[in-house]
Amino acid sequence: MDGRQNLSRDLIAETALRLTDEVGLAGLSMRKLGAELGVEAMSLYHYVDNKDDLLDAVLDRLYCEIDLPFHVADDQWETAIREGLTAFNNVLLRHPAAVEIFTSRPAISPTALRVLHWAYQRFESMGMTPAQSSVAFRFAVSFVMGHAANELGMSAVIHGEDGLEVSGVSDPEHRQFLLEHGKLTGEELFEAGLELVIVGLRATYDRLL
Repeated sequence: MDGRQNLSRDLIAETALRLTDEVGLAGLSMRKLGAELGVEAMSLYHYVDNKDDLLDAVLDRLYCEIDLPFHVADDQWETAIREGLTAFNNVLLRHPAAVEIFTSRPAISPTALRVLHWAYQRFESMGMTPAQSSVAFRFAVSFVMGHAANELGMSAVIHGEDGLEVSGVSDPEHRQFLLEHGKLTGEELFEAGLELVIVGLRATYDRLL
């Protein structure tokens, strides 16, 4: 069967994201993607203009994976923000290249703007002005992206297949440092950091009442 009959922009983006998870963003190429889909690379250009356009499609795919709590009422801002940031963090940790893709591509598609609009509305529901909402939103997103980047990076440094791996560190003080800072799980660190974000937002919200 001709693989081109089953191609679509969504399928190409989904496959590109999966391939990126395996080989990294630098390892993604139209040739490898075509081979993964069982088609010649040139067939992909009927659906994406070039690699930049492909990465925009992958970015859209990542935004689609953020499971936003649309069911939470507007006045339950804390629950909505907790669940929304957690959903964002889950996507970042699930896809190692996601942080780089989110920070290097413009968020201007309808899919991206739908997510961003939801987030800004949640902050505005706390009584913030648009300018205050922008600051609060960017602060919260910076925390999540920073946590995910740090978690992925530190995991590569201090975790082996059987847990903490510090056998290659000769300095006793440095070994102890890694052991102490490697005790908390990524989930525990995220929850602690998220609580600090919420405390700060709650203080701001109280002042705006």
